[in-house]
Amino acid sequence: MRRVGRVALVALALAASGCGIGYVVRAGYSEARILWRREPITSVLARPDLDPGLRERLELVLAVRAFARDGLGLRVGESFATFADVDGDATVWVVSAAYRDRLEAYTWWFPVVGRVPYKGFFDRGDATALAGTLEADQLDVDVRSASAFSTLGWFADPLLSTTARADPVRLAETVIHELFHATLYLPGEATFNESAATFVGHRGAIAFFCDGPGENVERCGTAIRRWDAERAHGRVVARLVRRLRALYASGAAPQAIQRQRRVLAARAAATIERRHLGDPRELSPPNNARLLAVVTYETDLDVFDGLVAPGRPLRPAIAAIVARARGAADPFAAVRAIDPHTLQTDAAGLDSTLPWRQSHSPWTSCWVASRAGSASSDMTSRTVPTCTARGSCSARAPRIG
Repeated sequence: MRRVGRVALVALALAASGCGIGYVVRAGYSEARILWRREPITSVLARPDLDPGLRERLELVLAVRAFARDGLGLRVGESFATFADVDGDATVWVVSAAYRDRLEAYTWWFPVVGRVPYKGFFDRGDATALAGTLEADQLDVDVRSASAFSTLGWFADPLLSTTARADPVRLAETVIHELFHATLYLPGEATFNESAATFVGHRGAIAFFCDGPGENVERCGTAIRRWDAERAHGRVVARLVRRLRALYASGAAPQAIQRQRRVLAARAAATIERRHLGDPRELSPPNNARLLAVVTYETDLDVFDGLVAPGRPLRPAIAAIVARARGAADPFAAVRAIDPHTLQTDAAGLDSTLPWRQSHSPWTSCWVASRAGSASSDMTSRTVPTCTARGSCSARAPRIG
């Protein structure tokens, strides 16, 4: 899932340092209101008049949560074991900014979490006010909503009613994405944290629906197509980023740079629209803040994906990412250095509060992968499997649409 706000831990860190007290009080109060509304999902499921659609989503979340713990080795704790009915369509408003003459994000530094390229608010008015201040400083600014957030394992994050509205595949991706943040979070490395979680969320949903406890052929196909599209979108964005960096470094006149960046952004947006990969307005008109927000979630997705060989389980790849990235000066370089052929079926457990432990994953992949294309290639096609037994499958043509 893209564009997820992380505000609770930031607030705690600020409170500990004694700075930003106004922001802390507002964020802390709003976060507390959500936590006070938590109710065990098992209690909600016991209601005889519960909406059938919500019942299905709650049962799905419990199943995904168990799979994330037992099948993927993620640190789950008590997160997503409760449900909170919240007001409004969005829980968090996320503000980001960037310089117009270069691809560099405007950042905020907080204790514990380090430097981050966004700031989250529970009140839209506060977000709009900050955006106005940043725009007055001649920065590109983006304000976006997020229906989910993570306290990074500090609290038992509830399933929000806003998050529960998502379709089953997107909901599974979101839960696994957030649980990965509770498993691994590198201070000051927002792009790595979010891109790695994008990979784990998408591939975790594929494992769950294609050959896990949620095995479902239609949802399996949807999960695979969504991951293919996410990676293809990331390639288009990466190509645009390379061209923009070259443009900004060219030494051309500012007016010429601004004209050319509009041309490059329009071309990339047209590609996104032609290939049905998302909303072209993310890229055009050009806005470096909006572009870098996308980059935060879509960097090196093909590198992450290459860690999982066809027919192999996801858990060893997750374990390798956690082990190599922790303490690395450049976590992306550390992941690129992983040899996928050395990954074993048995992987160490990932609960960051416990010593590493050997734990065999009962889940195996049952889907047919295609090789990742280059940054300039078209989206790769992928066959969708019909799983007949644990660890076996027969391929069929994908149903597009």
